[in-house]
Amino acid sequence: MRLARLTVVAFAALVVAPSAHAVPAPKHLKPFLLRVDERAATSFARTPSFSWSPVRGAKTYEFQLATSPRFGDAQLIWTSEKVKSPVATIPVTLPWMSGTPFGFYARVRGLTARGPSKWSSAYGFNMRWPTVPATLPAYDGLVRWSTVEGATSYQVWYLDAAKVFATKTNVADEREYYAFHQDPSWTGVVHWRVRASRVLSGSVRNALPAVSYGPWSPVFTSRNGVLQTAPLLPMAMASDVQSSVPAAAHRLTPGFAFHGTNSIGGARYSFYRVVVSTDRDCVNVVYRGGITAGPAFAPRATGPLDLPKNSEDLGKALTTFLRDGSEGETFGADYFKVVGNESMKPGGTTGNTPAGGTGTSLPADQTVTGSLVDLWDTGWPSSRYYWTVVPVYYVLTLDNKVKWYEAEVPQDSCAAGRLLSFGKLSEAVIAASGAPYVSGLTPDGVLRPAKQTKPAFYGVPVAAWMPALGADQYEVQWSRKLYPWKAEGNAFTVATAAELPLKPGLWYYRVRGLSSTLPTGAQQLAWSTPVRLRIAGPRFKVIRGGRR
Repeated sequence: MRLARLTVVAFAALVVAPSAHAVPAPKHLKPFLLRVDERAATSFARTPSFSWSPVRGAKTYEFQLATSPRFGDAQLIWTSEKVKSPVATIPVTLPWMSGTPFGFYARVRGLTARGPSKWSSAYGFNMRWPTVPATLPAYDGLVRWSTVEGATSYQVWYLDAAKVFATKTNVADEREYYAFHQDPSWTGVVHWRVRASRVLSGSVRNALPAVSYGPWSPVFTSRNGVLQTAPLLPMAMASDVQSSVPAAAHRLTPGFAFHGTNSIGGARYSFYRVVVSTDRDCVNVVYRGGITAGPAFAPRATGPLDLPKNSEDLGKALTTFLRDGSEGETFGADYFKVVGNESMKPGGTTGNTPAGGTGTSLPADQTVTGSLVDLWDTGWPSSRYYWTVVPVYYVLTLDNKVKWYEAEVPQDSCAAGRLLSFGKLSEAVIAASGAPYVSGLTPDGVLRPAKQTKPAFYGVPVAAWMPALGADQYEVQWSRKLYPWKAEGNAFTVATAAELPLKPGLWYYRVRGLSSTLPTGAQQLAWSTPVRLRIAGPRFKVIRGGRR
């Protein structure tokens, strides 16, 4: 009897044990940026997507990302049980973070009619800056550096002024060195450093750092000449390119360099403001820079100088460097109140900034915010911007308040020939290089990237793209027709890839960047060239227990 019982138990084990692990774990899990056939890597400047070998019978997949290979609840960052193809995107701007050996771990399992498969082996990787900013040539009053892939903004550190501020562009002015002391002993030599920063965006499950940073650059030295007592004249622009005459297009909002100190009437002034218009007469002003005492202006996301508000502040300003804060009350030469763009914030109605939110469909906790210091694309080269610089002065009122006034209306400065033009060209997203950056299952059930300009996929493929300068988020749109384009769906993401939930048939999709530091209604950057692809039905069938 005992032998019979043992035989029954052994037979039951043979029957039950295989079914508990009947669905094998996904294999070949690995990250990629543009195509699934990229060489596997363990360090990324921006959030990667992931691919793995298909699991037989899997209707969907469960994907997990964590900060530990244990994948405990406290370490989970992002999860999804609705991944429909063996390729997935992570809609989060992961911070730069490293571990021992890795800061992030990913795993996946198939969900089948027989239950979930085993989890795949964990894939570890780090998020890390690829380069440190390097100094670039710049005009007097400006510092300029190379951009860093994966950075959402930059911090500039002026060592002599003991000051750090943020900007989205790759150029900064030296306004604090000149304010109330234009003497070469203050302005002649500026020591500075810069570092890239990356802001966490997207919904995550644990407390990742909100902002991560690359290392500070070496100490750079900027040398400036003596301010010349001469007519105040625009001279050049600098960002990703430097230009003067002939005009050029800038992908980032540039810094503006000018020369001299004197108004049209010949009076010498110690403060100035750059004004940008959409017409060569400088009547329709669309942008006002912060008040500066140096020979240049470049936009800052953290606001203008904290200009003196009373006589006591004026006294302190003569012997100290100014902080970032508020310009106070400022007026045009015609006495209308004006507001610099560095004082404008998204969603407000300060000055001439439009009311509204960020201009995207992303939740507020998934957006990068700052002052409205960017200029939008007006259609270079047929349309362009015109800029001039006007003198600024202050008045101490009887009630001991400081008020600031522009000494000239911009149209008079431009009529006197004191203007230059430039273009602002929003960078179009690059979504293809020969074949588009699309990966997924082919109709034959093979996981691979697009190999031709008009690929076909089964299920839900992933579209990737190169990051665009100035973009905080991206919008993907898809249409049944190339022309006329009629969007039948769209998706917003802070990543540089997105899953395309398309029904079978012929489709076109396109991608564009969005910038939260542009005014509401004008935050869209240029579209990519539309990409054509076909979503087909499968030419394969999976039979449980059989062969394909």
